[in-house]
Amino acid sequence: MDGAYISAFNILQNMSRDDIEIYHYCDMATYNVQPHRHDFYELYCLLANGYIYHVEDNQYALEPGTLVLVRPGEIHWPELQGPPKNIERIVLWLNPQFISSLSIFLPQTLGTIGQNLQDQHLIVPEEKTYQIILGLLYSLLYEKNRADADSQYLCHLILSQLLIHISRVLNQRTRPAEAPGSRYEEIMRVHEYINAHFREPISVNGLAMRFFMDKNTMTRQFKRIVGMTPGDYIRRKRLESAHTLITQGYSVQHAGFVSGFTDYSAFYRAFRQRYGLSPGDLSARTKQNLREHAAQEGEM
Repeated sequence: MDGAYISAFNILQNMSRDDIEIYHYCDMATYNVQPHRHDFYELYCLLANGYIYHVEDNQYALEPGTLVLVRPGEIHWPELQGPPKNIERIVLWLNPQFISSLSIFLPQTLGTIGQNLQDQHLIVPEEKTYQIILGLLYSLLYEKNRADADSQYLCHLILSQLLIHISRVLNQRTRPAEAPGSRYEEIMRVHEYINAHFREPISVNGLAMRFFMDKNTMTRQFKRIVGMTPGDYIRRKRLESAHTLITQGYSVQHAGFVSGFTDYSAFYRAFRQRYGLSPGDLSARTKQNLREHAAQEGEM
């Protein structure tokens, strides 16, 4: 996208308009974002890389092609690990009073969004729908930069289209084609089981048998709802656990083993791909930081 669309990071994190604000960021500011809340809606669209995004007590694997919609008053923050790098994303802020005013024209759409965001904030559209949503976000950015007499009206029309597409995605999630019934609760049980047992020798085949699901159906639905396959999610959880243990001073071998890795070479490759350095490099860096910290305290 044209560099003119890139915004400076809004440090105040407060809306100055009474309808819509949109930002296209490509910087490292996300690494310094602490848990916080707003009095407005926030739609977060990641354009590159991937990480965990927290909303209240929920955590979502956010990847390009997925979005997060946060309601007013909800605590949220990104969880990034590894060396800092530029994170490209589009952030849309929506004034709740303005959104309420749209209920006259979009009652079914806004009702769907409100009902389906009770416990789940991740929006995972199909590729074609995602490209439409992304195009509408870029159209909002274009009108923001154009800022002529008609821009505000066009922004409202574009936003209405955007909300309709989001509503359709949420409806598809609660009534999948493989119905009868929704797969959401089943997948969330798989998700919770992985969170509790990822350190144990679990497999995708074993999960499918445990929860009486077809392996391919479970994998497809898990990726649609969570944003990655069960195997990738297990690997992500194990890597995050190992990373935390190493930064706490545990040995590389111990951290990998207790986090669920039985093959060190596989652990090494996955860790390096995920964090951009080897487990040994992180361990050495951690020990050096501890020595420097001890030396500073000794001088005091």
